[in-house]
Amino acid sequence: MARTIDDNKIARIRQAALEMVVNSGYGGASISSIAQNAGVAVGYLYRFYPGKSELVHDLFYRTLKDLADKLEQILDDKHSFEEVLESLIRSIFEKANKQPEQIKFLYVLMHDYSFRMENEMRDRIYRLCRLMIEKGMKVGLIGPEIDEEQIFLLSVAYPLQFINMRMKNLFYQSDLSEKEIAATYSICLKSLSA
Repeated sequence: MARTIDDNKIARIRQAALEMVVNSGYGGASISSIAQNAGVAVGYLYRFYPGKSELVHDLFYRTLKDLADKLEQILDDKHSFEEVLESLIRSIFEKANKQPEQIKFLYVLMHDYSFRMENEMRDRIYRLCRLMIEKGMKVGLIGPEIDEEQIFLLSVAYPLQFINMRMKNLFYQSDLSEKEIAATYSICLKSLSA
């Protein structure tokens, strides 16, 4: 008899893993604590994920895939480099306001040296950043010195860093409003402009 999959339990496992990584870091999250926080048996978790690494990689992949899918959609829908950059930054801020734990999770893993992005996702993000460069160079907005790493740094990593500082109330401010989106966009655009 085939075992049934309880989608609710899988969602709880993923949410518990995400929260454990955000609160305790990758190294501080254990399979037993994830299972306990999800309200499932460790054996049930192992039916779907051979270990913590596979579970967290799956979550990281899903989070990055959402971001890459969004950027791909923006590149298809928007005509100018400025529209693409503003829409990407806006989507990151919107995710932070609606699903802050996902942004924190992404931030934590991007800064954990023991955790690496899979080559398939790295290649996809690189390709999307290349498309952004081509769009900006076509109209002379960005120069040839801008590469894919700088595009990623200024259109994704800087907004994530800014959002993280706000979420931590580093300078006693926590708003992520239109004013912050506009300021972040302006800084990123000026930094990338030729």
